[in-house]
This record gives sequence, C-alpha cells and structure tokens, in this order.
Amino acid sequence: MKLTKELKESAVLLNIPKGERIRAHGVGPKGYEPRDVIATDRAIYFATDARPQRIPWQEIAKATWEQPWLMFVTVQGEQTKIHLDPFGEMPPLVRDRVTASVVIRERVPLDIAGSVVCIGRREPLGDSISWVLEFDSEENARDPQVRESADRALAELRSTLGI
Repeated sequence: MKLTKELKESAVLLNIPKGERIRAHGVGPKGYEPRDVIATDRAIYFATDARPQRIPWQEIAKATWEQPWLMFVTVQGEQTKIHLDPFGEMPPLVRDRVTASVVIRERVPLDIAGSVVCIGRREPLGDSISWVLEFDSEENARDPQVRESADRALAELRSTLGI
C-alpha cells in the first residue's frame, strides 16, 4: 500500500510503531483527530475524542460491517462502532485479520452440565496463545461452579491439543 503524506502523519498521531505494516485505512467521522482509521498487520488504530486507540486483532472477539458502520466487540466485552466514509479495504481486512487470529474454537462439555466455547487466539507474529471462554449466558459466566468447570474443560482441551 502506497502511503500518502497525510496517512503517514496520521500513523504518527495514532502512535503506530515503525515495525507495523499498514494494510488498509478508512476515514472516520468528524471529531476524530486524526480522522484516519488504520489497520496494520497487528492491530486497528483510531482516535476518539482526540485519544489514540489500539486494538490488537487477537483482542477482537467479533467484528461486523454494515455500511458505513464498522462494529466490533473485544474479548473483554467492550463495544466500538466507527462510521467509515470512505471505507476502502478496511471491512475485508478486518474480517481477515480477526479470523486469522483464531487458532481453535471448540465447544466443550462441562462436567456439571452444559458446555462452553473455548477460543484460542494467537497474536500476529507471536507464539503464545491466549484463551477466551464464551459462556451461554452472563449468569453462567458469574457462577463460580460453572467457571471452575469451564477452567477444567479448558485445561483438558489444552492437554489434548498439546498447547
């Protein structure tokens, strides 16, 4: 991707490290400074209320595109909705990078009843895998017995996979 002077300036304002490769960009709403939304090989960068944000691909649990809105939810449950116009190659790149970070996604049974989805995510260019557990409900996620059972199920899955 050929970088314009303006895009290079936005990359500096968004604190994008020199080692990250810019893959796509779009233009966010007025009020963002800079307005550019930039996707690199490792994360998505944008500004809200003049604060630069960096969300690594492996931290995005779900991303959707409904023109002109790019929406995503992090593994911590934080939701972001960005208006992009023009959007360029941003939507397909976001989908590709988020999907590429998933090493495994498997529903496993719990030993007390029910099941949980175990998701292993790898950082781009990294070797370590971070794990996220998706419960069927918020109630289950807060229940200590269900959490302990899910932790045991994840440990068994990791052992089976050798991870």
